Amino acid sequence: MKMNYPSIYEWSLTLLIGAWMLFPNLTGLLCILFFLIVLYGAISKNLRFHLNGVLVGIALFFPFYALYTTNAMDPNAAMFGMEKKLSFVIFPLVFSLVPSFSLKKRRIENGFLFALFLMLFLCYLGAFFNYEEHNFNPAYLFSSHFSGLFHHPTYVSIFCALGLFILFRRWETPRTMREHLLSAVGILFLLYTHVHLESLSGLLFAALLMTWLVGYWLLKKQGWTILIGVFTTGVVVFYLGIYLIPSLRSNVFDSVSFVSNYMKDPYAYTHVPRGEIRGNDARLILWSASAELLKEHPNGVGVGNLPFAIEAKLLEYGQVNLAKEHLNPHNQFFHTAVETGWIGMLWLLALLLSMLWFGWKHKQELLILVVCAFAFNGLFESMLERQSGIVFWLLWSCMLIGIYPVLNNQSNES
Repeated sequence: MKMNYPSIYEWSLTLLIGAWMLFPNLTGLLCILFFLIVLYGAISKNLRFHLNGVLVGIALFFPFYALYTTNAMDPNAAMFGMEKKLSFVIFPLVFSLVPSFSLKKRRIENGFLFALFLMLFLCYLGAFFNYEEHNFNPAYLFSSHFSGLFHHPTYVSIFCALGLFILFRRWETPRTMREHLLSAVGILFLLYTHVHLESLSGLLFAALLMTWLVGYWLLKKQGWTILIGVFTTGVVVFYLGIYLIPSLRSNVFDSVSFVSNYMKDPYAYTHVPRGEIRGNDARLILWSASAELLKEHPNGVGVGNLPFAIEAKLLEYGQVNLAKEHLNPHNQFFHTAVETGWIGMLWLLALLLSMLWFGWKHKQELLILVVCAFAFNGLFESMLERQSGIVFWLLWSCMLIGIYPVLNNQSNES
């Protein structure tokens, strides 16, 4: 096959989309290689700069964020936080350089799906070996034991959600019967994988996604009667699935109990010292502490100072054991707000809303999905504090915003 610049660009983008998930430690190197290819394209005039307001808003978040490092109590922690936020500059820049040629969107999606299924296969393989090695302890088949070699379970669940969406669209309008069947098998496999990931937010998002996709498809094809029947059956199956899987049942019932106890007496819930506090129990306390910090510091405590501020607030609550964990708020909106104040949180919300508006305006369903997945899971995790979250969100969002015209005008050939 003849390799000209358009082919090199397309294959390098496809490689970046998939390879960083399999080799997260090489993300920086992969981004540099792609940046060099983009730079050559700009010099050779295969790529042309296009000013995009949404990408500008994303890129400007980086210098705004940098302002809040000036009062850092731990400069090293602040610089580490800034290093992770480099994606806010890199991806808007490289995708502001728009190809003068069309790209095969399907090939890029295929690269992502291949990397996703290969990663999950390795997760299952590693989990099974750990299961055998630890006297067939079922805990080693789930959660971080399952996906921890690559990414935190919540982030993998988001990758799976994108895979579900792509495969459902192919199942809905297949080119061949083989593709129809393979898409169906892939959807079932990704749904089942959520059981092993044990991310409650990821499972809920997948359930909402499939409810929307299947519900809208049924409404168009079959009408309200069939839709209500299938929806009712789905709710029953979902409930039985949770009830019959002990770890999921415990996670859901415990979470409901935590929220109920918190609503009865928030002060007692957060201030009465307890032993080991984990999961959603800890989240409720961390969110309360974050809300108080934001009230006390409406302009933020500064980048790098959040761990000290959270620890001090938890000690004030009497939660000594939780304070020792040096946890973040486990909520991206609280995290950004505590670090950079109301202005930072409103900026982040404005970015999300502008991305959704762009996706709606240009009928970019993948963009809407990526933004919604980030926002929903950002309620339960500090998504921008791990490369798994920030790279995925900004890579896909900036690509679908910056070069969407050439992705829309692509060939349907694989």
